[in-house]
Amino acid sequence: MLEFLWVCDPEETRSELIRPTHLWERWAHRQDGVCPFGVCLRSTTTDEDSIAFPHWEYRPPYLPEPLSIAVGTNSDVLTEPMLFQTPFGKRPDRYLPEKAQPLEHSIGWQEITRVESISLTADRPSPALQAAIRQSRRYANDTARIGLRVGGEYCVELGFDLEIQGNRVDFRPELPLVVNW
Repeated sequence: MLEFLWVCDPEETRSELIRPTHLWERWAHRQDGVCPFGVCLRSTTTDEDSIAFPHWEYRPPYLPEPLSIAVGTNSDVLTEPMLFQTPFGKRPDRYLPEKAQPLEHSIGWQEITRVESISLTADRPSPALQAAIRQSRRYANDTARIGLRVGGEYCVELGFDLEIQGNRVDFRPELPLVVNW
């Protein structure tokens, strides 16, 4: 999942509980060279060892006990995407019908097959981001589902269904996003 970081309540974001995520800094300095997005992974098992990167446990007020979100130890590296993983999450097509979200897309997209983060510092990833990339290759048959590329401004390129149709939509400058399918 790709998440564009957005702050609705500055006081809550600066609270003791949420401060370690550095969400406020990412929001307040998004025009000053700070990465404005995060990448969320789902676990393939409920095993704690399945977290794809070094992390710390985040227990936001909206999650019931004992659930937590694994936040990458790169959360203070503001020049790269914030990493987090939901150990309790699963593929949308694995939910029971009464909890499932719509899966039919009007364009026919089935699966995200590439997530590429573009930034000035992509050539110097943190250990946490390196681990997430390695893990994504492991589950993608050595095709890098998460990748990095050096570029002049923050952007995320998403690829759907191995991009075999050859289509592309660029949402910049309104949104730092390019979608390929």
